[in-house]
Amino acid sequence: MALRGCSHGLVVTALVTLLLLPAQYFVPELYVGPDEPPEPRAPPAPPPSAARHWLLDFPVLDLIVTVFLFICAVMTYLFDWIQRKLMERRVWKLNQHLYGCAARLRAWDARQEQLEAALRMAQVATSEYNLLLYLLLRRRQPRPGWGADDCALLAKRPLASAL
Repeated sequence: MALRGCSHGLVVTALVTLLLLPAQYFVPELYVGPDEPPEPRAPPAPPPSAARHWLLDFPVLDLIVTVFLFICAVMTYLFDWIQRKLMERRVWKLNQHLYGCAARLRAWDARQEQLEAALRMAQVATSEYNLLLYLLLRRRQPRPGWGADDCALLAKRPLASAL
């Protein structure tokens, strides 16, 4: 299940951080200390500001590792966010380019359709013209059995009257 704003790298970093923390922070009963009881110490004097720094109770190395891993997690999140934004920008630019190409393709296709329609109209007009010309020439040809005088008369007759 994907979490919004949380990448796989961030989850892995958080899990590694949790695994590297000592277990006694999570389950104090698992901590096996020395067998001998600790020496009783005098309670330390409270600081003058009366504020206790609980963070100083942890071992320094554990704090350094935890802070380092936390910084790694934050950097991983930031880098993942930057990469996601760059990819979104690339996808947006590619979509714009794709829409432009599709618009040019549609315009070209419409122009091709117009040219094909004009070509079909020219072919139909040429066919009609050829048919009319054929019929006209056939009508002006002498029929079998006509004499030479009839052909001469046919040649002198105007074209409009032949129709």
